Amino acid sequence: MAEQPLKRRAAGSIAWTALRFASDAVFNFIIFAVLARLLAPEAFGTFTIGFIFAEIGRIVAQSGLVSTLYRANELTPTLKDTVFWSNLALGLAFAGACVGLADAAGVAIGDPNLAPLIAWLGCLVPIGSLGAVHMALTLRDFGHKALAVRSLIAGIIGGGLAVWAALEGWGLWALVIQRYAAETVSTLVAWWSYRWLPGFSFSFARLRSLVALSGSVATSQLMFLALARCQDIILARILGFAAVGLYRTAWRPIELVVQGAIVPFSTTALPALARLQHDRAAFARGYLKLIGTSAIVSYPALAGLGALADQIIPLAFGGQWGESIPIAMILTLLIVPLSLNYFADPALTVLGEARQLLILSMAQVAGTVLFFIVAAPYGLIAVTAAHVVRAYLTLALQLWLFRRASGISPGSILRTIAAPTFAAGLMATILIAASWATHDLRVELSAGLKIAVLAGFVAAGAMIYAGALMLALGRQRRANLFADLKSVLGRKVGAGNDLKRGP
Repeated sequence: MAEQPLKRRAAGSIAWTALRFASDAVFNFIIFAVLARLLAPEAFGTFTIGFIFAEIGRIVAQSGLVSTLYRANELTPTLKDTVFWSNLALGLAFAGACVGLADAAGVAIGDPNLAPLIAWLGCLVPIGSLGAVHMALTLRDFGHKALAVRSLIAGIIGGGLAVWAALEGWGLWALVIQRYAAETVSTLVAWWSYRWLPGFSFSFARLRSLVALSGSVATSQLMFLALARCQDIILARILGFAAVGLYRTAWRPIELVVQGAIVPFSTTALPALARLQHDRAAFARGYLKLIGTSAIVSYPALAGLGALADQIIPLAFGGQWGESIPIAMILTLLIVPLSLNYFADPALTVLGEARQLLILSMAQVAGTVLFFIVAAPYGLIAVTAAHVVRAYLTLALQLWLFRRASGISPGSILRTIAAPTFAAGLMATILIAASWATHDLRVELSAGLKIAVLAGFVAAGAMIYAGALMLALGRQRRANLFADLKSVLGRKVGAGNDLKRGP
């Protein structure tokens, strides 16, 4: 069957992407845990605000045009050259703007001392632009194995230099050094992964034909970035940079789970669903299979993280980050909207429905700004709770817009994730009760014994989740799940177990 090679390539890509993101996320988490013991919350908060400019530049200079490479039926030299040189030009222009406007940007944010940080981080953008096309072409060909090497090397070099700089007393500039080293290595390995040298077949006519879709995609991604970073700016202005550091530290273990258990599926969704875009029924089945499998893997990790945050955060980052514990617990309630958000972008991009993404992201940003401004004077916990409420309110809009674009009903999406949601919720409830009941007994334990106790909680949670999930799935979905696991592990699967079969 024609779809069977796609199934095998998608499954292999998920496995390699999971390895890439998991190793990258775990290594970065370890580096962050080390730096958290060396740097103050203010340093992390200040860097977070400054790094916003590099993130904006990355989207402006790379994401929009690169997305057109996935949808192209034929990769002509003119298309590749046009995207490459346009990316580089945008990256250089953005870096120049950051250097020239750094002082004004620092004043606008409320701290003129941010100017050097903004200028240096803005200059990261052209380095990433040099490797963006190579990375996209590698992903289009399901070349995730090579990119796993890329992430590992970049993480080791960047993280190692950051720890060295922090020990030498460089403060937040240790984080800047980490980003420069990682970005440079990532670009070099991207060129090594996809052996293509850009030529000079640049075409303004071809560029104009790409502007509509790429502009919509870039705008949508900028809005999704604004969704996250407007939170940091509001917190910095009302509660200070230390509050930003505490808030983002609470996000760190959540991001670890997201990178290892959601992003591999959402990254594979773009090239996999692109090959099903002309068959809406097959597209729907493929989409539901991806979100269902991702939910089975990610929901217990997120729910368990929230339930055991009072053990995980002090062990990982140190006792000085105790204020992040309730924040992390509340943030894990985002489990459903967080996971579905990661699939909305690639699915709607494949369908050419970037306008729906733009509507959704604008509503999310507007809601976040409103809820944060209202809640921020009451402290970080109030802000976090308000953010969760906003996310579930706009989830309804997301499901409605997605139905209009794809024909996939909200009911079918919610039924797909119902079993892992129930099982993860039951597991978290039991773990929270057990953790609270044993809190006083764990206080005086040594670090080694605390780690052993945490491992016991994790093992117990895994068994509770597995049992509840098997009961909730039903016989047919259990059979489909085992077939999918075999496929991801590279074993032979039946002809019926492909991306086009429903979950």
